[in-house]
Amino acid sequence: MKTAVPVRCLLIASIFPPIHGGSAVVYESLCRYVGAGSIFVLAPWRHYIDGQAIAGWREYDAQAGYPVERIELLRPLMLDIPCSRLQSVWRTLTIDLPLKWRVLKTVAALVRRERINVVCIGELTSGSWIGLAAQRLLGCRMINYIHGEEITTETTYRFYGRQRHRYLAAADAVVAVSEFTRAALTRLMGVPREKIELIPNGVDLERFSAGPRNAELLRRLGVRDGEKVILTVGRLVPRKGMDMVLRALPAIRQSIPSVHYLIVGEGEYRPVLEGLMSELGLRDCATLAGKLSHQDLLDLYRSCDVFAMPNREMPDGDTEGFGLVFLEANACGRAVIGGRAGGAVEAVRDGENGVLVDGNDPASIADAILRILTDAELREHLERRGLEIALQSSCAERARQFHALCARLVNQG
Repeated sequence: MKTAVPVRCLLIASIFPPIHGGSAVVYESLCRYVGAGSIFVLAPWRHYIDGQAIAGWREYDAQAGYPVERIELLRPLMLDIPCSRLQSVWRTLTIDLPLKWRVLKTVAALVRRERINVVCIGELTSGSWIGLAAQRLLGCRMINYIHGEEITTETTYRFYGRQRHRYLAAADAVVAVSEFTRAALTRLMGVPREKIELIPNGVDLERFSAGPRNAELLRRLGVRDGEKVILTVGRLVPRKGMDMVLRALPAIRQSIPSVHYLIVGEGEYRPVLEGLMSELGLRDCATLAGKLSHQDLLDLYRSCDVFAMPNREMPDGDTEGFGLVFLEANACGRAVIGGRAGGAVEAVRDGENGVLVDGNDPASIADAILRILTDAELREHLERRGLEIALQSSCAERARQFHALCARLVNQG
């Protein structure tokens, strides 16, 4: 009998802890649970958006429990659109190509040193060229890990649109985090269904669990004693629906004057949210908390009265691929509200672990929040069923699915 080849996977991702974000959480969970010696990580120590060193990366890597190799950047810094073809060519020659050469050398050294046999790409458009190189030059299998928005969002650059199809066609396997994402891969990108592995996002049950309310943390964030707390956690972008919760707050306060809305996360939509808070006179009952520690985040899940992220599909197709935060809130014993868009309808089962709403309608959002805050029987049912669903959605099981996929790829003829 032929001896099975052990999995030696290299995960390559620009969005990786200690950066916060849904995809970063998913990749971290894979690394924690896939099995010692089976996975290695290549990630940057500078952020490609602002060029700053990622805060706490050394400390994170030292305690990670799995090997993380850092390189300055995996993709070029985000710059203004070139004003001419000459400037574009100059950037390619002086920035893009030298960076790619450094990345390729690092990957090749890692593949040889760690005997890597499968490469998993975390960002489709910016990272798949590395997977192709590892596949064709170094003999590795290639997996694309797809969350949803990277294929549903329209791009104004025809070249990048074509590249998405090319990369996915070349991959040995494609992971989809939801049925919605799997269907979009086939419908929009032409990926054969048999090539797609469905691995729904799972929640880390060792980190997220029910617990006591942290009154001191709430006070630090501006919440007064006795106020009901609505919580949203996520990157500050339009599709998450924080703006619509803000627009729903005046109607909510007519029925429940003592209510406070906490928004946790960072992103380019912050100035818009700040302006909306001022415009609607909500500075005394809404707080942009920014980035918080893992412990503070856990305490806020436990301390809120309802979790709300009424996501919506944007005009350019940008939408939620799944919504892991819903399961995190469920695991902490909280009912959730999500938008009827994208893969969120798989994470939020209407009437079971939460309520689905029209993410474009503040009145619908206000009604759902008021129902959960005022109907104790409904809230307790959603919280109880939500905890059951979260317990059935362990990220440890998802990591086993991922390892099994890698094992099939490296052991097939």
